[in-house]
Parts: sequence; structure tokens; C-alpha cells
Amino acid sequence: MNTTPELTRDDQTDLIFRSDDMHLLNEALARAHCYERLAEADAERRANGARKVQRLERRAARAARRARRLTAAALAAAGRAA
Repeated sequence: MNTTPELTRDDQTDLIFRSDDMHLLNEALARAHCYERLAEADAERRANGARKVQRLERRAARAARRARRLTAAALAAAGRAA
């Protein structure tokens, strides 16, 4: 005696559609994961760029202060020599 019910044509069609739906769902999840990773990488790239800009601004400010000090020292030395 066979205890497993036989699958009707409609049941088989439902299984095929469900299988396709699962495949499409997995593709959508993978695509969403890729977009999320791309967004994270883009945000990290922008953050690194902002940090680099800040570092360069600090370096330029130090160079400007150094130049002002050297100019003041040179003017003071010229004033003493005269």
C-alpha cells in the first residue's frame, strides 16, 4: 500500500513556481547584499577622503605658521642688523 499521496499536475506546477520564486528570492537577496556592500565601500571611501583632506589642511596650517615665524624672525634679524 502506497502511503504517499500522488502529486497532481497542479501540485507539480506549484512546486515549480515555488522553486522559481525561491530562486528569484535568493537572487534578490544576493543583489541587495551586493548593493549594501557597495554602499559601505563608497561610504568608507568618502570617509577616507575626508580624513585625508583634514590631514592635508593641518599640514598646510603648520606650514603657514612656520612660514610666518620664519618671516618674523628674518624681519627681526634684519631690524637688528640695521
